[in-house]
Amino acid sequence: MKRVILFLFVLCGIATMKAQEVIQLDEARINFALDEITIDSDLNSVKFIVNEEYTGEFHKNPIRFMKEKFNFMAFLDAVQNKDDFDEYLVTFNTRKGYLEAHYTNEGKIVSTYQNFKDILLPPAVRNQLYSNNKEWTMISNKYVASGRSDRLDREVYKIRLENGNKKKTVKIVPSSTTLIGLVNN
Repeated sequence: MKRVILFLFVLCGIATMKAQEVIQLDEARINFALDEITIDSDLNSVKFIVNEEYTGEFHKNPIRFMKEKFNFMAFLDAVQNKDDFDEYLVTFNTRKGYLEAHYTNEGKIVSTYQNFKDILLPPAVRNQLYSNNKEWTMISNKYVASGRSDRLDREVYKIRLENGNKKKTVKIVPSSTTLIGLVNN
């Protein structure tokens, strides 16, 4: 009887493994056409969902990504009632965060604001965090940056750490000096 039950277990296991074949799917690309975007005439803002070629492409350098992939003048040509506005707020969204860019009617970037959460930290920030917080585990992180035109004037990483039942927040300001400055809260 034991042999019959063991044989049935082995037989079920083999059948289950055979049933779980991996199917390779082709790549799916989703694009948008500017004529399909609707703009509320009362507001001067537009939101786009970012389609990255690889994970992390957008939040690695959002301003560069925006300049390479988004043509504001082509967008402005598609907008009706464009003479009603002096400035446009364009928001680029991903599941990790967003970039807001203020444009003039001439297509110049006035200012930008970035807010991302739980992203891969740059190597310099990661190394500094590790060397100053050994035995601590990162729970979450948040990156906030803003600036005029296409440059960043202020940027900060807010990182939540945990060590057993103790928790703390570490702020890292990468652009303050050549070395990364740390502030503990």
